[in-house]
Amino acid sequence: MTFENIRWTWMNGEFVPWAESTVPLSTHALHYGTGVFEGIRSYTVDGEPAIFRLDAHLERFYKSAAVYGMRIPFTPGQLTEAICGLIRRNRLTESYIRPLAFVGGETLGIRAQGSTETAIMAWPHMAHVSEQSRRRGAKLTVSPYRKFHASMMPTTAKACGQYLNSRLATMEASRRGYDEALLLNIEGTVAEAAVANVFVVSGRTLRTNDEKSSILMGITRDSILQLAVAEGFKVEVGTITVEDLCQADEVFLCGTASEIVPVAELDGSRMGRGAPGPVTSQIRSAFDRAKTGASSEWDHWLHRLAAEDAPVETAVSR
Repeated sequence: MTFENIRWTWMNGEFVPWAESTVPLSTHALHYGTGVFEGIRSYTVDGEPAIFRLDAHLERFYKSAAVYGMRIPFTPGQLTEAICGLIRRNRLTESYIRPLAFVGGETLGIRAQGSTETAIMAWPHMAHVSEQSRRRGAKLTVSPYRKFHASMMPTTAKACGQYLNSRLATMEASRRGYDEALLLNIEGTVAEAAVANVFVVSGRTLRTNDEKSSILMGITRDSILQLAVAEGFKVEVGTITVEDLCQADEVFLCGTASEIVPVAELDGSRMGRGAPGPVTSQIRSAFDRAKTGASSEWDHWLHRLAAEDAPVETAVSR
């Protein structure tokens, strides 16, 4: 990932040159993790950028902020306009977009009530696993770290500080040569991968879990549930065990950054055929058609940039 060709960010209502998009050291979120964010992607549709499931991502963004008592001082329409403008200004088509809301730097202390700062970044690419792992299947390991329970932190909020849990699991898995970590919850059943939801495939049935298993309710996860039904599969939502993974015909992970990643092995044991299976491949193909506008029935998932979103080169500073 590189930001060297990214010229613009958006902060608190204004487009700001990259080098000027800074925050004070007293920013509350730097000390206490008091921030929420989203990961959104745009794809090339008919030669122009289109943002995938923007409305769903923004809805979760506001809900995550509300959980932590933050009020985002911009409407969804204003953030949509900002995201589109940022894509145009940075001359992006395929991009990864990150809205961020965080408590500012007026005061510190765990009880401090500061203003909510709002910022957006966009850059060309974000990948959690290598392209080779996406093609051939990822190596997964059960992490020694457990996913926190909803009684400890709200697992359905996409909050900055909560990702220390995923960071620890990912670093530990990488040190042992694995592509991704699988986190169990406090009940000992499967929660999720470090930054992805989990699906198991048995015959023509796809199974995933929900918030009762301490997961983030992924937008890609929701997309796959809908796509699977449209493709003629049966879907089930409920508890998943490690044994379920070991006995499944196929296992795959999904998330905005990684999209759909087949799992080839778990702690050295082969999953299914040890390569992307036919169901995973079919779901991935359906997802690819949806994100690129090739399937008209999913066109409502795409926010196409309008002509008025063309870049304006006049610098705007704070």
